[in-house]
Amino acid sequence: MSDNTLRVMTFNLLTATKMRRSHPWRLRKRNIARIFERMQPDVVGTQEANYKQLRELAALLPDYAFVGEGNLGPGHTDDEGNWYCAIFYRRDRVRPVTGEQAGDVLWLSPTPEVPASQYHLGTRPRLVTWHTFELISTGRQFVFGTTHLEAVNHWHRRRSARQLRDYINRKVQELGPTVPVFLTGDFNAGAGSREIRAMVAEHEDDASLYDAWAEAEAEAGAGAAQARGGTFRGLGLRDRVGHRLLGPRRIDYVFFRPRLTIRTIDRVDFEDMEHREAALPSDHYPVLAEFALAG
Repeated sequence: MSDNTLRVMTFNLLTATKMRRSHPWRLRKRNIARIFERMQPDVVGTQEANYKQLRELAALLPDYAFVGEGNLGPGHTDDEGNWYCAIFYRRDRVRPVTGEQAGDVLWLSPTPEVPASQYHLGTRPRLVTWHTFELISTGRQFVFGTTHLEAVNHWHRRRSARQLRDYINRKVQELGPTVPVFLTGDFNAGAGSREIRAMVAEHEDDASLYDAWAEAEAEAGAGAAQARGGTFRGLGLRDRVGHRLLGPRRIDYVFFRPRLTIRTIDRVDFEDMEHREAALPSDHYPVLAEFALAG
């Protein structure tokens, strides 16, 4: 692999408290680990897993470590309902930068520094985890974030999108316009929604931000199957009915800046695992993008 290549993945891991009987974590985690091993991402933004899940997954992945925080905040580490936005990183390829300014955890709320705070009428506290990493081979630094937006209240999502853009603006001012910034996550919103349009909208007061999937599709042409398809797969009868009613939904994203070369981007399917329904990795497909980092 080239020294200036970065393989970025986003993956909603599905919390163990959902579908614990029909799709138990003890079966799913091994197939999630197989996806990591097969795709070899350098850095992965995950959503929804609790701390026990993250530790068990890390035990299956000795080449990876993780950093992150749960939506209920410190003091709730062992709470099964504490959904983490955690970043896995491949130890031989990237390392986290240390220091007081290396990482940030912000709640998507009117009081982002207050753990477990949320906007009015949100279904649960939501957060974003940020950390600065560097490529071991070159020392090139980049900022990486992962988030999981509100599932029901679109007003909540739009406010969260504004907060995320504001943070990226601050990072660009702090580190300069050439330092790459990546934001992954389950945004619970389709590409045509106001929330996602707000993430990539051009405005003189905002640093430019790009949707990797849309950028790759635009470059390859509308017929490029590689950059198509819904990312919410669903599990079970209710989700299959939802697919029939709503159609495929792309709700998992890799955003980035500045403009970089996207070598490949694809949805990671589960074809070789479909024969065992209970062990399917998640109700979301991961998305993997490979970038070329200049310099």
